Amino acid sequence: MFSRIALAAAAGLLAAACATNPATSGSSSPTDTGAATTPAPAAGAAGTVTIANMAATTSWFAEEKLIPDNPALALVQTGSTDTDRSQGIWAECNAANGNITMHLGKQAAGRTGDATFKLRTGAGVRDISGKFQTQRGSSDVSFAFPITSADLLAIGQPDMVSFVSDQGEVQWALVKNPSAQVQAKYIGSLSNFGTAASDFINYCNPK
Repeated sequence: MFSRIALAAAAGLLAAACATNPATSGSSSPTDTGAATTPAPAAGAAGTVTIANMAATTSWFAEEKLIPDNPALALVQTGSTDTDRSQGIWAECNAANGNITMHLGKQAAGRTGDATFKLRTGAGVRDISGKFQTQRGSSDVSFAFPITSADLLAIGQPDMVSFVSDQGEVQWALVKNPSAQVQAKYIGSLSNFGTAASDFINYCNPK
């Protein structure tokens, strides 16, 4: 397990990335299917109700996708190699310039404009700035924010990371231990994140 200092450093890298790396748009995006979810009881103290706990049924996979499609890294149902069937959180790379955009899906319908979420890693809390996007060909809304390759890799280092919405709701949590007690609307796994993220970054080199 990494120390508090290492966790705070990883969060700091991500915050810096969000301030300097512009978000991309218009590229193909995985579809949030909402499949392979397991309802869980309501979480208490933070007032966040858990809608789907996917920690035991998901893992990460990267897909190269040749032009005109863009490389993708996605939380998928364990065993799946189809990043277009994301379980609600994914990253995409603009193959023309190498810019990476991460998406937190399952946002409230109709949300638009800019927002600031928070990333929690251990004792560290940092702001991440992005915007709401309606996914092409669907009504699904994601919160999209820019991220560098180094900061993407840093997400896989702690035992848990969580994303808090601009309304103060713990919306997404990613955990290494599927049995971890977590308060979030959606809980996914960090399984295979390091390997998949490394593959994704290799695929992401501008062509």
